[in-house]
Amino acid sequence: MITYLLKGGFMMWPLLGCSIISLAIVIDRIFFFHKITIDEHLLMAKLKKEIKNGDFSNALGICDKHPGPLAKIMQAAIKNFALRHQEIEEILEREILNEMPKVERYIPGLAVIASISTLMGFTGTVTGMIRAFSAIAESGVSSPDVVATGISEALITTATGLIIAIPTLIFYHYFTYRVGRLSLEIERCANELLEMKPKQNLAGGK
Repeated sequence: MITYLLKGGFMMWPLLGCSIISLAIVIDRIFFFHKITIDEHLLMAKLKKEIKNGDFSNALGICDKHPGPLAKIMQAAIKNFALRHQEIEEILEREILNEMPKVERYIPGLAVIASISTLMGFTGTVTGMIRAFSAIAESGVSSPDVVATGISEALITTATGLIIAIPTLIFYHYFTYRVGRLSLEIERCANELLEMKPKQNLAGGK
């Protein structure tokens, strides 16, 4: 590993930094999504049962037992369930805006790392080829050993950039899918909760 790092030239150091940051983000998001994974249908079934029975304290307790943005969003709405339909809807929207950035945290960085890792790899390719042709210009082409160092640098940095970029891009799309799926589930659950709260009638009731 150290040998390839040294043979790859100066571009290997920023590539190493990219790989460390990418790995850290991937590990962080894997643990995060694992932590917040719940059965949304079961959670909503429990909450709807307690709300129908008028036992809001039990409903809030159920939310406390489930980590993640969905339970927090539902909890905020249940705490204010006595308010009007429109006010609860505003609370849900506000909580969604507060919680979703926590879900999306660091994920855009993976797309950036995938892009710049590829570009860094190609930059290493260019610098390696420049070194190879400079060696040819200085020493001629009598021996392939003259250009071996430059070509080796070019190939190593190209391969390293792609090795970092490909899995990083895969994880970026996977996490983006998880975010989109969670967003749809939150929207569905929020609508289910709002359906349990009658809209304000013409007489001004709740």
